[in-house]
Amino acid sequence: MISDNSFIELAYTFVRIRNLDELLDTVLGSIRNMLSADAGSIFIYDEENDELIFSYTQNDSLDLPFKKFRMKANEQSIAGFCAVRKEILRLDDVYDLDPKFPFRFNQSFDDMSGYCTRSMLVFPITDISGGLIGVLQLINKRKKNVPVNKDTADEAVGVFTVEDAHTAHSLSGIIGMALENALLYDSIEAMWEGFIQACMTAIDSRDPVTGGHSERVTSLTMAIAEAMSDDDETFPDFVLTPAQLRSLKYSCMLHDFGKLVISENVLQKADKLYPGMMDVIKYRFAMAKAVAKAEGKPQSVTDELNTLLEKVYMANIPTVLDADTSEGLDRCLHYFFEDTEGHTHQLLTEKEYSYLSIKRGSLTDSERDVIMSHVRHTYEFLKKIPWTKELKQVPEVAAMHHERISGNGYPFGLKGEEVVIPGRIMAIADIYDALTAQDRPYKKAMPVEKACAILIEEAERNVLDIDIVQFFIKNEIYKCLDRR
Repeated sequence: MISDNSFIELAYTFVRIRNLDELLDTVLGSIRNMLSADAGSIFIYDEENDELIFSYTQNDSLDLPFKKFRMKANEQSIAGFCAVRKEILRLDDVYDLDPKFPFRFNQSFDDMSGYCTRSMLVFPITDISGGLIGVLQLINKRKKNVPVNKDTADEAVGVFTVEDAHTAHSLSGIIGMALENALLYDSIEAMWEGFIQACMTAIDSRDPVTGGHSERVTSLTMAIAEAMSDDDETFPDFVLTPAQLRSLKYSCMLHDFGKLVISENVLQKADKLYPGMMDVIKYRFAMAKAVAKAEGKPQSVTDELNTLLEKVYMANIPTVLDADTSEGLDRCLHYFFEDTEGHTHQLLTEKEYSYLSIKRGSLTDSERDVIMSHVRHTYEFLKKIPWTKELKQVPEVAAMHHERISGNGYPFGLKGEEVVIPGRIMAIADIYDALTAQDRPYKKAMPVEKACAILIEEAERNVLDIDIVQFFIKNEIYKCLDRR
């Protein structure tokens, strides 16, 4: 029987593990080692579908790829019988089963792999209320430390004892408690990731033009981070644990969360003028031409108005404003006419002129400030969430994708080492996607080579991390988007 100290030690080991795969590996390895089992498997019970999920396996004699599968939880299989009856099964030879059992041994795995299954110890894993959580199956009690196959089975495999069954029974409770906790944690993680995924979808849906941006930035950032973490030569001090990778993933998915509070008029502004403003201007030009015709003015006046309207059309496109177009806007601003009722009008109002005179892009300085504020909103909103210890850095990292090593970024103006590596990685991914995203109304998609050249230029100006940029380009990590 297991000693009290060993039981306490195992209990402590099991209950502190929250990752389901790690727990299954630890539980199965510990029990196999304790009871000298050559192999073993764990099935998780899916109550909703009344099925057993083949969730984990170990085998000292074979190294084969593992694949999950499902089967009905009924008495037609060994694991299913154990699940239904909630009884421990101690089988000395699965090829020679007592006829009282309704199940037969499925030897397809042995036939395929050359393995030889003989003895089994199968026991149910239940929760504190006796509800089924799963089934643990130990295979082949070892007599001799040699690989088990059809030729060696007689000398290598013994039978599990009554004492082994007692030991398994004494451990089933603590295994059940640990497994229940891990499954609960796993379901919470799945629910949380689903919620964050829904948030990311909501963020991207606010602006259909940039749809998919958050997902692409997440893919790029994670690909860079994982590659850096695996490269001991280039980045020997950069290693991310699974928990840190999950934290970074959530930071990426939520990095534009603050855009949810930005006005759609500003967020989706594709031209310099807001929708409807151009129609008003066109009507005003039509009225000016009608007045000129009514007053008998020469055709040259109408021609000039047509030319000026073309200048307005050109100015509304969010490209670099050239001198000729700018001069045309000035003429519009100072062109006055009277309607039939004696009211004076300008071809362009001061407000329209200010929008059309934007030198580059579609946003005024105040509108750009509104867009930039999304990062601080991201930070403020995410700080309100009671993150776990493992995820407490999410708000800071999520709000760091516009920070620059030079100190000229926002929202906090961080500089140098204050911009942590995950934030530096995300900044590169964010810029690369902004440059290469598919054609938008206000810009063309940039070729990869040109986008990479811009990243290098920014790194040489101490805006981006030069080592990470070079690593990103050298290893062609951007191709991960093509693989998606």
